[in-house]
Amino acid sequence: MIRLALIAAALVAAGPVVAQEAAAPDKPETASCLPTRNILQAYAGIDGKWYARVSGSKWWRNTMECPTLQPRRGVVHNSPIGSQCRGDIVQVVDFNLGGVNFGGCALDTWERVDKPAPQRAPKSAKPR
Repeated sequence: MIRLALIAAALVAAGPVVAQEAAAPDKPETASCLPTRNILQAYAGIDGKWYARVSGSKWWRNTMECPTLQPRRGVVHNSPIGSQCRGDIVQVVDFNLGGVNFGGCALDTWERVDKPAPQRAPKSAKPR
């Protein structure tokens, strides 16, 4: 009887610890698709990711791995459903060079971010 009471007390005491370990850390909001009509601004950040601003000043980052995506280049997307979805193929184009096509990449998951990466590296301080 005493042994049973000790086991029960140990389980009650361990309860909160088990609950804390099982709790998942905060993960960012993700989406498989973004409706194209909701995108107000989009650009490539210096981290090589595609950023889109939608209504309400909310920013989304596409986590695609695309080595040709760089600042000053854009993506051309064609979709019959009017959304930019995971798995869609986009063409990386530099319109500053007359529309040179740098190949295609597949979109990945959209991830909600507080702010986008900058479009260019900050200027270094001038030496005195």
